[in-house]
Amino acid sequence: MTVPVQKPDDLTLVIDRVLDAPRSAVWRCWSEPDLMMQWYCPKPWQVTAAEMDLYPGGRFNTVMEGPDGERFDNVGSFLKVEPGRHLTFTDAYTEGFVPSGKHFMTGFLTLEEAEGGRTRMIWGARHSSVETVQQHLEMGFEAGWNAAADQLEALAASLPVPIGADLLFTSKARTCLFLPEGALEAAEFYISLLPDSRIEQVYRPDPNGPPLVVEFTLGGTPYMTMNGCPATTPSHAVSISVLTEDQAETDRLWAALSADGGEGGQCGWIVDRFGIHWQIVPKALPRLMHAADPEAAGRVMEALMGMGKIDVAGLQVAFLGHRAAG
Repeated sequence: MTVPVQKPDDLTLVIDRVLDAPRSAVWRCWSEPDLMMQWYCPKPWQVTAAEMDLYPGGRFNTVMEGPDGERFDNVGSFLKVEPGRHLTFTDAYTEGFVPSGKHFMTGFLTLEEAEGGRTRMIWGARHSSVETVQQHLEMGFEAGWNAAADQLEALAASLPVPIGADLLFTSKARTCLFLPEGALEAAEFYISLLPDSRIEQVYRPDPNGPPLVVEFTLGGTPYMTMNGCPATTPSHAVSISVLTEDQAETDRLWAALSADGGEGGQCGWIVDRFGIHWQIVPKALPRLMHAADPEAAGRVMEALMGMGKIDVAGLQVAFLGHRAAG
């Protein structure tokens, strides 16, 4: 399979493909040297040696040999490593961030969940000049990287996947939201609400069945949703608290969370249509509540107790009440 090269800018070349293999297997092919040697360059070329230390500054060295005795030694290091999800590597530095004195490209890889237990692989190279980009294209970037991706796909699809092996949590600790159903639908809704949010992975015990666990990042914070039994009922004992910048963001989130059966409560509390409890708190509230004037803070608290969605202007009027009276 060949997909066209994308050029998001003058110095970058990208291959964006969906591979018919689970993300855990694709990641193994990128992170285990003995597997990488089986696919990393298009046949009849082959990788005859590979050394990888998966941490920033760790070595990433390969030797590629051609059918007529050609040999290319590629010495570099990793710049960024997110297990199961992302790699950035370069030949501009060797192990320990020692400048190499040369720079052909900085490579990058992002792996994402795709429908049906497949993997979206975004694999690209950033170059130091337009001339280097053209040189890479003339070397056969499109055909070569697509051929290597074909080899990767076949190898990844052939690997056994132990139970739970494709559950690659990206953080050590996360909040689990246990739902009767709709784990994926809920996660997709939640990541639409805040920037720095994304689905990290979807785990299906049966590749053709419904999701069991969905790991996602919400506003930079790790969460997961898990489908439970019909008797499962979320409660206010676990809630998502969002500190909003202003009234506009407060209004936007309140409207989104109250839609399709969500229900607003008192003092900024709201339950969404999945039964998850939220606290939508403008930054002005803690600022006014922790003011040096205890009487003003008391008036803010009294005003808050009469609100559903928090009204920043109303809090400010309460805070300034003693000045207005004077």
